[in-house]
Amino acid sequence: MTGLLVLGMLSGCGSTNKTFGESAEEAAQTGKETAENNNAADGDEMYHAVLVYVVAQDSQDQEKVNARFNELTKEQLNMEVTLMPMTFSTWGSQLPLMLAGGEQVDLFPMFSNNASTYVASDYLVDLSPYLEHAPYIVDLLGMDSISCCSIGDFIYGIPTMKERSMPNAMVMRTDCLEAAGIDPASVKTYEDITAAYEKVHALYPDMIMFGGSGSGTSAATPGGQSVSFDGLGQVVGTGVLEDYGQTTTVTNFYESDYFKYLVDTARDWYQKGYVAKDMATSIDGGEAQMRAGNLFSYMTNCKPNTKQEKDDQTGYDTTIVQIDKNVMTTGGINAISYGIGAGSPNPEKAMELLNWISQTKEANDLLNWGVEGIHWVETEDGTADYPEGVTSESCGYHQNMGYILPNQFNSHVWVGNEADIFEQYQEVDGKAVVSKAYGFTPDLTVVTDQIAAVTDVISQYIGQITTGSVDPEPAIEDFNQALYNAGLQDIIDAKQEQLDAWLAQQ
Repeated sequence: MTGLLVLGMLSGCGSTNKTFGESAEEAAQTGKETAENNNAADGDEMYHAVLVYVVAQDSQDQEKVNARFNELTKEQLNMEVTLMPMTFSTWGSQLPLMLAGGEQVDLFPMFSNNASTYVASDYLVDLSPYLEHAPYIVDLLGMDSISCCSIGDFIYGIPTMKERSMPNAMVMRTDCLEAAGIDPASVKTYEDITAAYEKVHALYPDMIMFGGSGSGTSAATPGGQSVSFDGLGQVVGTGVLEDYGQTTTVTNFYESDYFKYLVDTARDWYQKGYVAKDMATSIDGGEAQMRAGNLFSYMTNCKPNTKQEKDDQTGYDTTIVQIDKNVMTTGGINAISYGIGAGSPNPEKAMELLNWISQTKEANDLLNWGVEGIHWVETEDGTADYPEGVTSESCGYHQNMGYILPNQFNSHVWVGNEADIFEQYQEVDGKAVVSKAYGFTPDLTVVTDQIAAVTDVISQYIGQITTGSVDPEPAIEDFNQALYNAGLQDIIDAKQEQLDAWLAQQ
């Protein structure tokens, strides 16, 4: 999500200690009771809903998923649902056209950077009056978290249940560390990483020590959900609260001592021959480069099960070195949410459907893994796996896109991950450093032109500077001058003014 600009005036984020989901049996009973109440109030007329959701790929067994999903909704909600799965590219281009045309889209996911535009364009329904039709969601998330998806008093979305904090981390090949006599557990800091590079490089002089794409360095991707600061509505470093949001003074990260330290470190690696010479312009991710066999390490964002993911993606036993602290910001809550389109003929029913999906384990499993017994089965430890004789190549439906579904925490964990991984996410979030601006994101529509100009400048400079390809001192000076010429001070001033006003009301 690097490079997305998060827009919107938000308030009141918080967290909850509620459990993430209920059992399929409990959810089914709750759904039946809800359906009985709805039918008593609305008669027996069936509502026809449209649900857009994002998938990794088109699937040959989509109709089987549709059929089972509708068996459940007809029985439990007296509702027929048209499922509209879209890949990222289709979703990004087609959904805005559907919303602009006033088409019926009862539920759909959106990134927070789209929210201001969608609200200003009257594409969305204010969810405030309809929360009474989502008791499970309100109890699960709490109003503080729901209010994170707000622009003023307008609640535009319901946040998805996913990991909230993903700090920077280095992915390293464990076999190389051990061959160099390095205890993987001893590598914790950039200084440790540099020392490891020296030893591993001596053993494997032709291997690239640090690779990936030009935007894949700690200094180049300093926003996201959590790194060394609170980006205050942007995933680039222009106008931030440094020190993990433990200050209330908005500054330019690219002038900070920490940014200079990161760049100097990258320059040292580059000059010692540790960094791929074409890293500044490379578009290949670290996963693919490591799988090819000639890369020792690359940067990523981490969470409790990152090692399992990277082992699978690279084909190697990996060591994950977390670089930054976990920090909780507004952007960690509202990054992805579900809204109701203005073309929905019955927002109450749309909200009931969202509430039902969130509380119904089989619904989340259907959208993510497909039909139980056909596309997946439950294993002895409670995780999901392919049925006997079915592989990833032959399976007719398998998305692994839980983070962009309403409540992945109320679904089966795929085999290879620890069965309690979602509880581990909650534990990490509960221990994270909380930004002093948690619950606030400025209205950046007042500096839209400046943000566009500043983003162009960052794209021009950031790759070469953060991969060590150029002399840091003059490059950083030129970079920052170009940022201010593009309107950076306007962005900082707008954020500071709005933050001060928000803090005064707390």
